[in-house]
Amino acid sequence: MNILITSAGRRVSLVRNFQKYAKVFTCDMNPKFSAACQISDGYFKVSRADTDSYINEVLEFCKKNDVKIVVPTIDTELINLSKNRDKFKKEGIFLAISSLEICETFYLKTSTYNFFKNNGFLTPKIIDNLEKATYPLFAKLDNSSLSIGAMRVENYEEAKKLKAKNSNYVFQEFIEGTEYTVDCFIDKKGKVISIVPRERIRVRCGEVEKARTKKDKKIIAEVKRLCEKLDGAYGTLTIQLFLSGDKIYFIEINPRFGGGYPLTYLAGADFAKFLIDDVNGVELNYFEGWRDNLIMLRYDAEVVVDGNSI
Repeated sequence: MNILITSAGRRVSLVRNFQKYAKVFTCDMNPKFSAACQISDGYFKVSRADTDSYINEVLEFCKKNDVKIVVPTIDTELINLSKNRDKFKKEGIFLAISSLEICETFYLKTSTYNFFKNNGFLTPKIIDNLEKATYPLFAKLDNSSLSIGAMRVENYEEAKKLKAKNSNYVFQEFIEGTEYTVDCFIDKKGKVISIVPRERIRVRCGEVEKARTKKDKKIIAEVKRLCEKLDGAYGTLTIQLFLSGDKIYFIEINPRFGGGYPLTYLAGADFAKFLIDDVNGVELNYFEGWRDNLIMLRYDAEVVVDGNSI
């Protein structure tokens, strides 16, 4: 089976995970300088992920190279791909992606907040009256990813300056607690196959650098309850939350592979295999046999290529 991982960037571990089971192609806006593209089985250059050109380029490549599964990896391409699902389906190409409604809901912080609130889950309150707010608050851009623009705000003056600089900022109550990212896999029947909570020990540039798997029964049970409300969700979901005392506050959901997924895979929960088996019609059963208390300490590594070849 041939698979395409889009917007591959630095996702070397994800490519290698899928290469255990398939021939893996990649694409990127600048593939010659993408480490993941350089170790894949073939790559090509694409336009911006939110353009019509991007869809046409990806579709044509898949048709010419007999690609059967497309795995998106960044937020900005999810909605565009989901809108064009039928174009790929007609060509026998499966997009490993959630429904358009799921992608649109969790693209914005405000609609994500409304989803959690309307479905009975704790989430940090959005603060509209900044002048009368209790500080500190946490500010983030409504449509940001990789924690771009996210910061703690200490007082009204800071909040006012930030809002004047960019009206797209959303301000929420600041929650003290332990931050977790939870990797979750949902099959084509809507059944939860695996839930792996990862404690975020240290984050760099929006992506986890040090993390630990935790078989926290309370978190796993609450994420299962959350998944029951996610009609149309498929494949890998990356769910962020805070554990504050005995309370769980959900922060966001990214319906795609997250940057810290390699820890989940190395702990024994192989979402790449789950995906391929699911597409091939293999019956999947709930899996919790992954290793608890496994710590990932990331470091910078190198992919060296002959400059004459690119």
